Amino acid sequence: MSVLARGAKRKWADVEAVEDRCYPSASHLRHIPQSHNRQLVTSNSERGPAIEGTERFSNAPIPDDSHLLSESLSESASGFASPTPVDSGTGPSRRFDPNASVVLIGLRGTGKSSLAVILSTATGRRLVDADQFFQQVTGLSRSAYKKRHTIAQYRREEAKVMSLMLTDNREGCVIACGPGSMERSGQQLLKEYAKTHPVIHVIRDPDSIQAYLKAWDRDRVCNFMELSGPLYRACSNLEFFNVSETGFELSQSRDDIQNALLKEEQTQRNANQTPFLTLKRVERDFLHFVAFATGNKRELTKLHSSFPLSLLPIESRRYTYAVSVSLSSLLDKGLDVEELESTADAFELRVDVPDAPSTNLGLSPATADRISQAVATVRRSIIVPIIYHVDESPSSAEESPSRRSDQSYLNLVEHGLRLAPEFLTVDLSYSDAILSKIIAANGSTRIIGHYSSVRSDSASWDDEEYMSRYERAARLGCDMVRMSRPASTIEDNFAVQRFRDRVNASHKSGPPIIAYNTGSLGRLSCCFNPILTPVTHDSIRSTCQTEKDASITVREAQVALFSSFALDPLKFCVFGANVAYSLSPAMHNAAYRACGMPHQYSLYEAPSLRDLNALVEDPNFGGASVSLPYKTEVIPLLHSMSSHARAIGAVNTLIPIRTTVVHGDGKEPDLHLYTNRAGPIKALHGDNTDWIGIYRCIRRGLSPANAVRPSSTGLVIGAGGMARAAIYAMIHLGVQNIFLYNRTLENAKRLAEHYNRQYCVSDTRRKETESQTKTTVHVIKSLHDPWPANYKQPTMVVSCIPAHSIGGVPAPNFEMPLHWLESPTGGVVVDLAYKPLNTPLVKQIRSLSHRGWVALDGLDVLPEQGFAQFELMTGRRAPRKLMRAVVLREYRGEEGQYDPRWMQSRLEKLGGQDG
Repeated sequence: MSVLARGAKRKWADVEAVEDRCYPSASHLRHIPQSHNRQLVTSNSERGPAIEGTERFSNAPIPDDSHLLSESLSESASGFASPTPVDSGTGPSRRFDPNASVVLIGLRGTGKSSLAVILSTATGRRLVDADQFFQQVTGLSRSAYKKRHTIAQYRREEAKVMSLMLTDNREGCVIACGPGSMERSGQQLLKEYAKTHPVIHVIRDPDSIQAYLKAWDRDRVCNFMELSGPLYRACSNLEFFNVSETGFELSQSRDDIQNALLKEEQTQRNANQTPFLTLKRVERDFLHFVAFATGNKRELTKLHSSFPLSLLPIESRRYTYAVSVSLSSLLDKGLDVEELESTADAFELRVDVPDAPSTNLGLSPATADRISQAVATVRRSIIVPIIYHVDESPSSAEESPSRRSDQSYLNLVEHGLRLAPEFLTVDLSYSDAILSKIIAANGSTRIIGHYSSVRSDSASWDDEEYMSRYERAARLGCDMVRMSRPASTIEDNFAVQRFRDRVNASHKSGPPIIAYNTGSLGRLSCCFNPILTPVTHDSIRSTCQTEKDASITVREAQVALFSSFALDPLKFCVFGANVAYSLSPAMHNAAYRACGMPHQYSLYEAPSLRDLNALVEDPNFGGASVSLPYKTEVIPLLHSMSSHARAIGAVNTLIPIRTTVVHGDGKEPDLHLYTNRAGPIKALHGDNTDWIGIYRCIRRGLSPANAVRPSSTGLVIGAGGMARAAIYAMIHLGVQNIFLYNRTLENAKRLAEHYNRQYCVSDTRRKETESQTKTTVHVIKSLHDPWPANYKQPTMVVSCIPAHSIGGVPAPNFEMPLHWLESPTGGVVVDLAYKPLNTPLVKQIRSLSHRGWVALDGLDVLPEQGFAQFELMTGRRAPRKLMRAVVLREYRGEEGQYDPRWMQSRLEKLGGQDG
């Protein structure tokens, strides 16, 4: 793939007149060695740099790398070559060494410096700033150097410094390049570097760039983006569109950012609402993108650990669905992406842009930006994998879609690979040469070989043509194969089932097969296709569906499976001594109805653990949420436990095992293969999702400035079962020093010993020495004790004590000692109580929101752990937004503790993907 790099007119005086204000001063980064002129590094004791001002404003967006756009335009334009094709720099593969340095390039105002800091802080990579590196090597800033030397001398020096920076920092770094790095020599260096390293082109919409920098007008920004886009894409192998968050406008100066943030926090605090953090979604989005694009399985496992189904290969599960949405519908109709994705297992984006004239110069910048923005918008709002599919070229309403030219198809698919989707389809109607080129450059993206016939009189499923196409896709190296054809009779639905059976019988080690019929008569086959059946959604069906496209929703597919006895209705419950107040039945039952599952979830108050026998003897028992006091008592009755439940020493989720194959070697059974089926129960499996609820809430409330570092500390209040889960959640976050306070000191000591004896290894990256990091649980004896010396103040606190009176014992009315709340960047406090909801601790922390503290309550935790329980018990994706809403609507606090207006405010700002 080639692109055109075109010269742009500009005056050198424009550059010389610009003040040296392009990057934050050295004071914005700590621990920069003044004597070392070859490497810009952060402190060895801290993962990532400290950012000026974050001590007071933990929620503030990290300033971008510039205050002006004009130098960006002038600098980049100076390096433009004459109008000749340049190689795309994609290279034969996107597979990198796990420790390979990551390079970020892009225009000023795209947020690449903020992203570099986020990545450095979260992963422990050293931050290397190209402009700072130039100044350290030469002793002069770029503008000062250009004033003292000729342009030719500057060009030579820039090439030397760029080569030195890339050579000296090949591993363990994140390198933020400014426009000065895009001189002609820099382009060649980056293209060579991209053969072995991830080089990410960061882009953003022109309105955000113009609004952030307040320089030039929008038309000039758009014009330069169009000119510079091919240049940046030619020097990179990956692309990240930095979607701007709504409701918070980025300002030009640091003071403006801080003032705007304070105003936003004050507004939210006055509304009694948790101030969700502006950069949290950006942080989650970018970290996931980099982890997947670079093949960092360890980091991906950590990011997915709170979603049980995300840890399973999608082809290993039964009856999975991909909601299919066209690019044009997504951009033109203002669709709710999160609602579209709800209960689906993947999101298929069908790229239906018009076919461009055949050319070897690549996509037009406008088309490439449009696709990148659409993929990024989807990724920001979902947790399921993205399938990138290039449709046939759209034609007029009277004509059928036409096959794209080879070059046009290749351009669109290669651009898709730059965006690192989890799946990408390749059209099997194209030649082996084209498909092999795509598959060779897939990186971490899995390839789905795709063939769809549009003619009902084409070869039937019983002909050898379809088997030959499957075998060709397998030979080319496809990870899955997807085929469809129109159904002309009901018999076609039985034929496709025979075809799937033949493939599975004769190619047991081959790629999984997705096969179904299209059209109204073909919907039956879609219900019984086991893997990634394409589905629609009610919000787009009325406007997008035609007879040819006739498809089903996830709910309709599930209703069909239960109605045909392929799946069975089951009974679930919350099991405990006092569960009358539980909100779980309302939450789960609403989710069952939304998913089309006829399950029932009820309350089961049990004065004795022996009552569990009645549940287990019911062949329709599907599982139970275990409440107090049985979370530890139930353990002797189990045949297997998850690693999480074993480490915590408590169980809150029971799942029946209906297979005779029960692993006795510590390996967890494949429970997802037996969900939604009734029958005799052979054994019981125990799990724990309490830690997931706490883990998700801590992640949700931690600002990027408080990303977990080796020196980060956490505090847990209490020593009961939930305190066990809270400590385990912090261990998974990578916290190495956790402090525990409990009114009864002996209980605290026993709990600390439980974890210290396990030698728990945190779920973080290995250090450069490859040694594992050990978590230590410390006990604090008194609330009056000063915070332990030599340890930083806590940035995450979890309160696991009740906030109401029990057995005549007055409510504790617990508040944090102020001398334990002196973290300069604030932090997050999670209070597990929701009876009452607005506890003294929650009130205290919300009064400190101006210092960066965030409070989350029991109604935040309950649905988070419920999502995981729903997935474990049903094998289906949880409708997260719906379940959150039900919890808030059904909650009724005690007199004086419930404010309907406050609850309505939470409902209005509800999302399924917060944090």
